[in-house]
Amino acid sequence: QERYCRDILLKDGFKTENINVFVERGESAKSADRTELQRLLKFCMENKASISTVIVYKVDRMARQTIDYAMIRATLQKIGIRLRSATENFEDDPTGRFVENLMANVAQLDNDVRAERCAGGMKEAVRDGRYVWAGPIGYRNTKIAGKSNIEPDEMAPLIIEAFELVAKGLMDTKSIYKSLIKKGLVSKKNKPISRGYFYTIITNRVYCGEIHKFNEINQGNYQPLVSKDR
Repeated sequence: QERYCRDILLKDGFKTENINVFVERGESAKSADRTELQRLLKFCMENKASISTVIVYKVDRMARQTIDYAMIRATLQKIGIRLRSATENFEDDPTGRFVENLMANVAQLDNDVRAERCAGGMKEAVRDGRYVWAGPIGYRNTKIAGKSNIEPDEMAPLIIEAFELVAKGLMDTKSIYKSLIKKGLVSKKNKPISRGYFYTIITNRVYCGEIHKFNEINQGNYQPLVSKDR
């Protein structure tokens, strides 16, 4: 994509030393709050007198939300910088702007359709009893029968102990929390969890095999750590 954009600019007479490149790695165009995009806009604002054009590989590489694309384009136009697509040809006239807006809307439509399909897939997974999000402490993400799910990990015994101590009622929650921290209860990032998060753990129905998502309650087909009466 970068090479294609460079080739277009060089054909238009720009010199290599006058081209600045901003490459996004791992950040989705679904949001305008992206590191490289914000760095690009800041660079343009600070150097507007010497910049004539910003070129992207495709409109949907700049933004996948119509309102975001319109905001970015308006910001650049306000400071006299033209926004171009290397692979989509639209002139700076009424027809060209219509086509440009159409491409931005197509990008959002594609994004919305993908999101809907993803949500639909998650609903089907949940109804099949599979937990397809990042597993809570005590579970690791895995594949069961070739499909995404969760299974107990090395923290599971401490989670089980937490529920058992709460069920016995011989210690208050704060004391149980301190006891398990001393025994090595840590987060996924290997750091001690907060008291607030500990309360979230002991009220999480995932541990008893229930998945509460999409305003539904479904029975999980993974191994629960505690019985429902705990």
